[in-house]
Amino acid sequence: MTGGKSSTHCPSQTCVERSPPSLLPTTPGFAALTMNTNSFPVEFIEDAKIDLNTRYLFIAITVFAFAEALHCLPLEISLIWARKWNLGKVLYLLARYLVFVELIGPAPFISLSPNLSVSQCQWVFVFGAILTVVEVTVAEAILFLRVYAIGGTDRRLGAFLLTIFVGIHSAAYALLFKFITSIVYAPSPYPELIPCYTFKAEAHLLSVAFILLLVSELAILVITIWLCFSKHKSTKSPLIATFSRDGLIYFLLLSAVSAGNIICNLVAPLGYIYMLTVPQMVLHSTLSTRMVLHVRKLGPGVHGSKGEVPLRTLERNGTTHSFQSMRFAAAPPSQVRSKNTSHSGTTVPDTLSDVTV
Repeated sequence: MTGGKSSTHCPSQTCVERSPPSLLPTTPGFAALTMNTNSFPVEFIEDAKIDLNTRYLFIAITVFAFAEALHCLPLEISLIWARKWNLGKVLYLLARYLVFVELIGPAPFISLSPNLSVSQCQWVFVFGAILTVVEVTVAEAILFLRVYAIGGTDRRLGAFLLTIFVGIHSAAYALLFKFITSIVYAPSPYPELIPCYTFKAEAHLLSVAFILLLVSELAILVITIWLCFSKHKSTKSPLIATFSRDGLIYFLLLSAVSAGNIICNLVAPLGYIYMLTVPQMVLHSTLSTRMVLHVRKLGPGVHGSKGEVPLRTLERNGTTHSFQSMRFAAAPPSQVRSKNTSHSGTTVPDTLSDVTV
């Protein structure tokens, strides 16, 4: 979401505020006039430049999102659409396609529609913010469930992960609600340049929400590494390698954009408050759905099944453990691969449980 921001802080240093639009010069018939920067307040010129940069980034990330979706479409058709419905499939489709509702709806609408009223700006922003946070929540649910699957669907681990997930995201939702209610829009003096003019907002609330997301991503990484080394250290399965590799790459990328959002809210020019919000949403969508496709592409179809393959046991050092609740989606026959067995006798199936995907 974009819009002009303040260049001065409130006395309490907790919110962003600027001069009321009524104090800024207005120009009747502005759209028909030749653009003369000398007639603009310096503050507004800077706001317009920042808004333009934000639009360029939005266009770039939108092109990336559509290109990435088209690139993955063949795999998605064979590995997702052709499979039976389950929790993983629902989460995948939400993570994949909610992002496009935002990209073709609220985000461009609030940036490119010069005739929006103050109330319309508020409602469009609220709708876009809700879409963004729901998209990120669904994507993180996939990542948390992936960790749950690596841990063998252990109930204690599941309860721990659920506590972290619900706690962090509940707090993030509460902060988002407080942030949204703190935003005050005013009529834009130059709606052709900045349709929605943000007069005041408690930007620090948004930075805390991004800090919570960073903590969530760090928790996912730490638990993934611990499980891979404690439970699957001697395993040479492509599945575990994929978990480890993707977990590290996803953490680095998502942490980088989360840190960028925190910086934008704390020290960057105030016009960049929302600059990385949409990129973070797109990255969450891209990385979580690619993780699903990577794992399903590995196989296994080890039992020659065309549907879903039940995982009954996991042998480790001569011990057999039962996992009756886990079911694994088989890859198409052309992508079937055999199971991989480590030197220690650990047999690991090469696919991800329906608990996740």
